[in-house]
Amino acid sequence: MTVSTNVLTMEDDPVVRETIAAYLADEGYTVTQAESGLQGLSLVREKKIDAVLLDWRLPDISGGEVLSKLGSVNPTLPIIVVSGTDEVGEVIEALKRGAWDYLRKPLKNMDILIDAIERNLTRAQLLREAALEGEHLKELVHSRTEELERANALLRREAKERQEYAAALTESEARFRQLVETVREAFFVRNAKTKELTYVSPAATEMFGFTPDQFALNARLVLELLHPDDREEATENILQVFEGQSPGNFEYRFLVGEEQKLKWIGFRIFPVRDFKGEIYRHVGVAEDITERRRAHDALCASLREKEILFKEVHHRVKNNLQLVSSLLSLQAQRISTIEDRERFLDSQRRIQSMTLVHEELYRTDDLSCIDFSYYVEQLARRIEQAFSAVVPVELVVDLERIHLSVDTAVPCGLILNELISNVYKHAFIGRSHGRLYLSAGLRDSSIVLKVVDDGVGFPSQFDIEESNSLGMQVVHALVEQLSADLVITTDRGTEFELTFSDSSLCMLPS
Repeated sequence: MTVSTNVLTMEDDPVVRETIAAYLADEGYTVTQAESGLQGLSLVREKKIDAVLLDWRLPDISGGEVLSKLGSVNPTLPIIVVSGTDEVGEVIEALKRGAWDYLRKPLKNMDILIDAIERNLTRAQLLREAALEGEHLKELVHSRTEELERANALLRREAKERQEYAAALTESEARFRQLVETVREAFFVRNAKTKELTYVSPAATEMFGFTPDQFALNARLVLELLHPDDREEATENILQVFEGQSPGNFEYRFLVGEEQKLKWIGFRIFPVRDFKGEIYRHVGVAEDITERRRAHDALCASLREKEILFKEVHHRVKNNLQLVSSLLSLQAQRISTIEDRERFLDSQRRIQSMTLVHEELYRTDDLSCIDFSYYVEQLARRIEQAFSAVVPVELVVDLERIHLSVDTAVPCGLILNELISNVYKHAFIGRSHGRLYLSAGLRDSSIVLKVVDDGVGFPSQFDIEESNSLGMQVVHALVEQLSADLVITTDRGTEFELTFSDSSLCMLPS
């Protein structure tokens, strides 16, 4: 190291960045700091930077993009990736993109960092000296025998580069092997031509119960450990990845050891191509996901239990509401005056509209939403039966398939109960028959309900807010609760148009 050695640290964590900077400064380096990838690229263009310490995960652009850009600008600039990740895929990606070295945070021994910087600075210096030497040889060649000396210079440079590349590759493979042999996941490499496993990490022994040498002798050994119920599908899918062009992700059951212990193993397999674009090996990672699958299965079982419990709650609520409705009906039979009896029956119909909601929830698999179109038709048919002895009414329904949340469906049902009952009781007085039209649909992400009759109609000065009718007061209160708009039109009968929104996603038609 010389006094002028300038090291650029690209790190978004200020604590880590300042710690590394302080240590390097104490060791005599000049330190330039960047908290993002774009800032670091700008500093490389503006200042003389001798080495770069790069965090793989930066807030603006990835470490891979930084490597690509720096490599195109200055291929002899040493770039050392210092990252907290130990994922094999990211390590491979960093080395492929041109990282000179890879260190994993936290750095327990900062001497490792100094050693990596000095080693790569030396390598960079050798590369630069080699380039200068090549230029010098070219000048000598030109002064003597131009073609012969140029050929000698090229041969020397190629030989030197091959040696450097071979040394770098050996060092890189050693670091890679050391890394993959310390992680819990099992790492393997398969030769695409010979179909043999050229490398299996030691973690495979604990995961599958066989040594790497045993897997090397029998590449299909892992397929023989598959659970009988998964073997055919898993074998087909894994072989398709080996014979195809795309990566694959699988999760299957395995029976491991003499006791046939059940394990869930997840596989990630991807092809590796040579400079011609041809696949010459497959690299894969196997991970024991047994505990994760057990937790997932336990969660699913818990959710099923809760669904059953909620259905039972709705069933009991429905039964209790039906009981209250029956009590009101019995009480109404003991009342002599028609007006008082009708009040009891009105209350009974209101309760039945709520009962129908819970009945639909018990019938469906979704405990938060109901099929509102089906609910509206069932409610209308029940009210029609209740008033069948009054005046024959032709009931026409035009309902889009809409699902509503429970909190919205209950007040809507009560509003419809009041409006439809009001039609049967008052719209066709003195008439021999009538017509009732019900519709429901979506309009500009809002739900529109219509109740239309061809009866006598409301008075022209009718105001629902000033009405003394309990039913109309209930309608007005529920419209405000829904934050809805109610438009009443009295022309050749009466039309109620109710427009509202439901924040639940289940409002969308299925």
